[in-house]
Amino acid sequence: MPKLIDHEHRKEEIAESVWRVILREGVAAVSVRTVAAEAGLAVGSVRHVFPSKAELLEFSMALVHERARLRVQRHIGMHDPREIAEAVLHEFLPLDDTRRAEMELDVAIIAEMPAHQGLRTIREKAHQGIRGACHSVLLHLRDTGEVRPEADLELETARLHALVDGLALHGLVDEGDRTVVRDRTVRVLAEHLDSLRPPGQGR
Repeated sequence: MPKLIDHEHRKEEIAESVWRVILREGVAAVSVRTVAAEAGLAVGSVRHVFPSKAELLEFSMALVHERARLRVQRHIGMHDPREIAEAVLHEFLPLDDTRRAEMELDVAIIAEMPAHQGLRTIREKAHQGIRGACHSVLLHLRDTGEVRPEADLELETARLHALVDGLALHGLVDEGDRTVVRDRTVRVLAEHLDSLRPPGQGR
């Protein structure tokens, strides 16, 4: 009896091949043919799942953001509010090889966005997801006494979102020692969260 193909697993394998092509050669190198070669599949097998480059890119980038979202969800059950906040926000920073690769993919794909509505929609959804995570983190911290009660949450959400985006980009382009860059990134974020505490409340 022939073995059934797990189509979702196959789609993810193909998406991971797209990631490797982009990280190695750039978005311009992505095609059904190059991705098929990377995945070790026949061109027809890839084209059956993703008939065009646009569909390849859309699914591949959506999968990047979906995997980050699932990692964020795993932190929600943590007990300490500050630990939850840092764990969630760290998912949006290039603190290890996986998250660094995800952000390199995100930056690489931005160049394709002006001519590609599907990618713009995916990127906007991811952008709003990070903003929503920043807001949820701050709301939880305020509710547990870790943020000043009078703080303007909308303003602080915008500030935190900008900080996270800035730290992510700096961490990506900084050519210094990876460990030093990582430690500095974590410290800057921690000190920002400390600055939101009620007066006299230390860590």
